[in-house]
Amino acid sequence: MVHNLNMTDTEYAQLAAQGYDPNLELQLIELGETQQEARKLTRIVGLTKNKAPETEEEWEEFIKVWEN
Repeated sequence: MVHNLNMTDTEYAQLAAQGYDPNLELQLIELGETQQEARKLTRIVGLTKNKAPETEEEWEEFIKVWEN
């Protein structure tokens, strides 16, 4: 099944490289989250699912997503 994620292929590729899971985003939307909030939560999970941020760059990316 194909879903419209309202992003370009470039945006998707960038998020996928950071551990983004479109299925999690869709599940969060089904549970009542807005698409914006679901994407934010999905990105946070992707950034932290394998390990906590360690480098300054990883922390900056995490904080940028968290505050957005």
